[in-house]
Amino acid sequence: MKDIQANSQKGPDREATAGDAAQKTTPLSHFKRDLVPLDEYATREGISSDIVEQQGQLGVIQIRKFKGQKFVVDVDPEQLSQFEAPEAEEIVPGARASKERPTTTSKLITAGLTAGLIIIIVGVFWFYLDAKTRLDDLAAEHTALQTAYNNLTSSTSELKATQEELAGSKVRLSQIQNRIAQSKTELEKIRAGLNKSRQDLDTIQSELTTIQGQVSLSKVELESTRNVLNDSKNDLDTLANQNTQAVKQ
Repeated sequence: MKDIQANSQKGPDREATAGDAAQKTTPLSHFKRDLVPLDEYATREGISSDIVEQQGQLGVIQIRKFKGQKFVVDVDPEQLSQFEAPEAEEIVPGARASKERPTTTSKLITAGLTAGLIIIIVGVFWFYLDAKTRLDDLAAEHTALQTAYNNLTSSTSELKATQEELAGSKVRLSQIQNRIAQSKTELEKIRAGLNKSRQDLDTIQSELTTIQGQVSLSKVELESTRNVLNDSKNDLDTLANQNTQAVKQ
């Protein structure tokens, strides 16, 4: 507080000293930079005088006092960065103190904004990683479900094919069973025919045996008849001889 009061008491003296020093100089600084009146600068930039003074307090621009009037140092930002250290000696001490405070505040604000931005970026990054992890999990789950669905579809197709093959096998089995039944019927018919043929063969054999017996009897009778005929022939020959001899006599 004492320093502030001392500075406030010394302020007018310093302003007077700065005014006296400024009276000895021209409106141009020793770096030959134009000093534009504050109102003219505000009009040219399209802003109010208060905003211009706030910019001067924040260190965005440099404000000089000359003959009781306020001027703005009309320089480019590059020139301002090059000659900011030498010009700091020309600033009024009261103005320098008031300028350093907003600069520190602006630095704190900038640091806070930077930290907030970093926090936001980190949060967004973690959110992105979490979302990506969830997306990967969902993609893996979807792939697993798709694989299971494909396997189920394949199994269903195989089951349908097996059912169709089973139905075809049942049809073929029915056809085979029908053929077997028909074959059994035909076999029974064949057996019946064979039995009948066997019976006919037995009958034929019996008849053949009878015929053979009759033939044997016929042979015997034929031999007897032949013998009788031979005897009759011999008798006729004998009679013929006797007749011939009788005729000769």
